[in-house]
Amino acid sequence: MKLLHRLYHISSSSLTHRFDASAYLLDTDQGLFLIDCGTVEGYSACLDNIRSLGYDPTVIKAIFGTHGHYDHVGAASLFKRDFGTELYLHEKDRIQVESGDPIRTTAALLYGTTFPPCKVDHALVDGSIFDFGNMKLTILHTPGHSPGSVSILLDTSSLKVLIAADTLHGGFSLRIGSDEEAWKASLARLSEMHFDLMSFGHCSPSLLADADKRIDSAKRSFATYYVPWFKDFFQEYAY
Repeated sequence: MKLLHRLYHISSSSLTHRFDASAYLLDTDQGLFLIDCGTVEGYSACLDNIRSLGYDPTVIKAIFGTHGHYDHVGAASLFKRDFGTELYLHEKDRIQVESGDPIRTTAALLYGTTFPPCKVDHALVDGSIFDFGNMKLTILHTPGHSPGSVSILLDTSSLKVLIAADTLHGGFSLRIGSDEEAWKASLARLSEMHFDLMSFGHCSPSLLADADKRIDSAKRSFATYYVPWFKDFFQEYAY
């Protein structure tokens, strides 16, 4: 689904598989890139979505992983196996992804499956800027949900778009390394910045306006992050 000129939403629970978090395709002047890539279960549908938009997944250069959880980067090893796609991830989530840790990646904890280990090719560092000509990405280390969580500022010629992933409205669990004080500091940091539009990890394919107010609201209502939505998603629940 097209969100902006050359920015597409290609994976989510409504587009690919119910396990999948939101993932995005960037068509830049320097090639194709992904922000997150979804799960193994949603991989085929994700490829179909990319092709239906007129793009060739074989030439995607890299995945920018917002953090090392199954719903966000579980399919990274498949992209690497099939197309040689490189993975960028923050160093603090590297070990769990490279080892396939079943709990820290949430694969077994939430989804009843395994995480295919995937080599991390490059570390994402706070403040790093990737200038692709028609768009620029700035990496913001926003730990809390996981130690290596990042948010990504996508800067076009006229708009500042925040891809917040699970830094906004993610779930809290000590078993995956969540940290309350770090998370509050991350939300405070984002609330001091300005964004024209935003998206987060588990939402319908869309970009949301009033981004600054939404982030401030999330910061002030931090207690809702303790709501136990960390159910085992591979099982069916009547309510």
